[in-house]
Amino acid sequence: MYIKNNMTEDLWWWKCNARIGINLIKTQIFSLEIFSDSSLSGWDDYCDGVSVSSFWNDKDRKNHINYLELAAFLTLKCFASHCLQSEILLRLDNNTAIAYINRAGGVRFPHLSELSRKIWDWCEGRALWLKATYISSKDNVEADRASLITNIDTEWELSPSAFSQIERSFGPFSVDLFASRTNKKCTSFFSRFPDPEAESIDAFTKTWNKEAFYAFPPFAFISRTLRKIINDNAEGVIVVPLWPTQPWKKVHPLASHLSLVAGKVSDQRS
Repeated sequence: MYIKNNMTEDLWWWKCNARIGINLIKTQIFSLEIFSDSSLSGWDDYCDGVSVSSFWNDKDRKNHINYLELAAFLTLKCFASHCLQSEILLRLDNNTAIAYINRAGGVRFPHLSELSRKIWDWCEGRALWLKATYISSKDNVEADRASLITNIDTEWELSPSAFSQIERSFGPFSVDLFASRTNKKCTSFFSRFPDPEAESIDAFTKTWNKEAFYAFPPFAFISRTLRKIINDNAEGVIVVPLWPTQPWKKVHPLASHLSLVAGKVSDQRS
């Protein structure tokens, strides 16, 4: 019998688990109920009063909507990373994604099957059981609302070339303090809201003095960021806009010549 390379991993799983697998009777008592919706611009998930949303990056946006609907469930990492031995109910309005979740894959769309496999592998390590059910778009109000947002101006970032200049001058950096999975500049990053790839949520709850950080904070958080640097005896690089009327205008001696200022700052007076 000829075995294709892409079958090897599945056969190995069955060899290791066929005799030790346990199929417990499902209780249908769900620890979490997660509502999810995607559009071609982004996704939004909602669970227990908390909404998590983001925009797709350029690579993601090239995928079919069926893939994007399924990819949104990677945000299980946001809501269910603390769960063990639990049943989780997923609610969405895409029947293809529902089928690939409940069947743990399929044969018609290999790329959907591969993504479904990653989701179930993640769940297997935590003894989680998923059940996906249909909810109409008109009833999926919370999740549908943010997934339709098309204004991406809320996720500011420096161009790759600009960041490279900063990194050459001041890097390397250990963490990006204010980022998301779509605009992170470091492998490790903190996000303002729950994010499936973030090291942690809310940089202000962390201690910065052990980090060589990069920070491009939301404009409203600049003064708070500088205060945190002082309080934590921290040192890193911060990017701020040129707003002459703001109290942090004098942070960089060349501010009058720049529209954005990138400077190394610490709690020490120079």
